[in-house]
Amino acid sequence: MFSGAFNIALAAPLIVPELYKRYFALLWRVNSLLSLGGREPIAPSEGINALLINTAGIDLVLIGVFVIYSARDPLSRWFIPAANATGRTIFAGIILYYVLVQDIARVVLIIGIVDVLISGAFIYYLLALRSHLSVGNATHQGDRLCEKSIFQK
Repeated sequence: MFSGAFNIALAAPLIVPELYKRYFALLWRVNSLLSLGGREPIAPSEGINALLINTAGIDLVLIGVFVIYSARDPLSRWFIPAANATGRTIFAGIILYYVLVQDIARVVLIIGIVDVLISGAFIYYLLALRSHLSVGNATHQGDRLCEKSIFQK
């Protein structure tokens, strides 16, 4: 649930035309307050680039909604958190690339670190759930075998 809410909270401001410019400015203020370094982000003003920012915001919010949706039944919807963990890990790698090569504002490293932590939590949760269910199913199947052997006598 946190992962979905994190996506929605961080991406929603990107959806609204012109609001994303204030959001970029806010990220830079936070970056400056924390003395993280890097270059100040410049929000695109040209139409197609601005549209792509808005579209990315919509997509990220939808991903957040899907992740929240998957939390209701993680067993049958396991692919959503698994794919999200993969995407978040790739995104963190891309953030690191841009920090090193383009000297972008370091505040995005915080987002990347949170994404890696979320990815790890997803993988741990999915593996633990799978392991728990495997043990539970084996125990349940063992009970059935006992019942069959008792009743077959």
